[in-house]
Amino acid sequence: RTVGGAGHAATLRDVPEESLMLTGDQNIIDIDYMVQWRIKSARDFLFNIRDPEATVKLASESAIREVVGQTTLEDTLARNRTAVEEKTKALLQHILDQYGAGVFIAEVKMQKVDPPQTVIDAFNDVQRAKQDRERQQNEAQAYANDIIPKAKGQSQIIVQGATAYREQLIKEAEGEAK
Repeated sequence: RTVGGAGHAATLRDVPEESLMLTGDQNIIDIDYMVQWRIKSARDFLFNIRDPEATVKLASESAIREVVGQTTLEDTLARNRTAVEEKTKALLQHILDQYGAGVFIAEVKMQKVDPPQTVIDAFNDVQRAKQDRERQQNEAQAYANDIIPKAKGQSQIIVQGATAYREQLIKEAEGEAK
């Protein structure tokens, strides 16, 4: 929601009742999104539905809640953000077409996607811990990639030395026997 008129610097006003949603993996997420739409049929827009703007608003909220409810927190936050937007756009267009609203959905864009403000510090701690774990795993893998080839090389040298010593003892024994 924007506060301020045309030509003024618009500021966003958060409406938690609309922006807090439950993801598919049972996490709560705070999403601010924007829907760009235009009238594709003036007759349908004016005569098929009572309050077209409110209908678009409520249908878009329903569509994004459905899509986010089927998507994990990680995917919604970063990995598949554009896929969430595209699925929401397609679902919203389908809903409005079923209503005969005469509306074309041009774009659905998620503007701010964060954990709820009350748990953002804990969420950031979890993210930092995941990054630390990943960094430590990468360091351990790099150490293993460094040390294992050296150990294999040293073991080959020891095996070759032992094989050579064995052959030497066999040849010496054969020589003494002759």
